[in-house]
Amino acid sequence: MRWFPFVLVAVAAVLLQAGLMPLVEFGDAFPDLLVALLVSFALGVGPAEGFAAGAVLGLGRDLFSKGPFGLGMAVSAILGWLVSRRRPVALGERFPARAVFGFLCSVAMSLALLLPDVVEGCGPAWGFVARRTLLTAVSTSVLAALVGALVWRKARWFGLRRRSEFADV
Repeated sequence: MRWFPFVLVAVAAVLLQAGLMPLVEFGDAFPDLLVALLVSFALGVGPAEGFAAGAVLGLGRDLFSKGPFGLGMAVSAILGWLVSRRRPVALGERFPARAVFGFLCSVAMSLALLLPDVVEGCGPAWGFVARRTLLTAVSTSVLAALVGALVWRKARWFGLRRRSEFADV
């Protein structure tokens, strides 16, 4: 993985997530571009690079988050590692696979970011949490599939290797 193009994409994604994604609401939720990028990149790299990519995207999330600093980075790093560790190389090119990984990672991220509020005893109602998590996960899964299509079609633009080189990761 070439890190300079990835960092540029990550910075742009963090700014889009903080500024524009809240404008694209589905009910009271909106898609998570950072999770979509995490899935797209983790499907094309090895576990160490998936961990690092997740940490970079999570750090960007933490800069604009009200939660404890480092939580988004830790969860994103672990998700990046898990997705890149468990991915068959051929799955990254498939729309449904990216959507499923996007859905699962979005649910995990939503629940992890809710954890501090639950521990403090000031979490929202469970019906609201379930509805918002589901809407976020569905919209993020569609976004992950679409963003992944772009990333996998133009892998070099994003700092990834060509598809033929993924096999040796």
